[in-house]
Amino acid sequence: MGIKEKPDKQQRILDAALSLFRNTHDIKKVSLEAIAREAKVSPTTIYNNFGTREKLISEVIKVLIKENMDLNRSLVFSDMPFPQKMIGIISGKMNMAANLNNEIIEKIITQDETLAPLINEIYESEIRPLWLRILEDGKKEGYIDASLNDEALLIYLDVLKAGFEVRQDILKNFTDKIGLIEQLTHIMFYGFLKKDIDLFKKGGN
Repeated sequence: MGIKEKPDKQQRILDAALSLFRNTHDIKKVSLEAIAREAKVSPTTIYNNFGTREKLISEVIKVLIKENMDLNRSLVFSDMPFPQKMIGIISGKMNMAANLNNEIIEKIITQDETLAPLINEIYESEIRPLWLRILEDGKKEGYIDASLNDEALLIYLDVLKAGFEVRQDILKNFTDKIGLIEQLTHIMFYGFLKKDIDLFKKGGN
């Protein structure tokens, strides 16, 4: 009977932790005892299910990442036009970050040892295929240059990912840098040139 109850208890603990983390500016002040009271379990039950507070935080982050991926997947495979898909994906990421404590955001972007394997796996198995799917939609609807091949676009995605890994400070204190994030997102999709330049002299001049 205990085996049947365990998943339910784990979910209650995760839900309680997430609720408390979202309602504080400092998750260090959220004790396991407070989480236990919210989940209506004993602190011992939390230790038995998650081991340590750090591991519990990592599991909460995994839930958040999964929720965001589920949202992205539903948007990409929906019948919405390309612009609405992109707006939905960007809004989802902005809303998730805006509603999270800075400590949790920092753990996600720094990819500590408990999260790095999961994030890398999701990037390879889900994000890159979704990226290709939405780029295909963008080409079909005329929003993306059809002459750009998939290899170049995937390398561009890899470069962006690597860039944010090097400059992790950009996403720290996210809510104080919304304007910067919006500008970087604009550059990501539109580049920084306002007028076209024949950089490779393919126009014959």
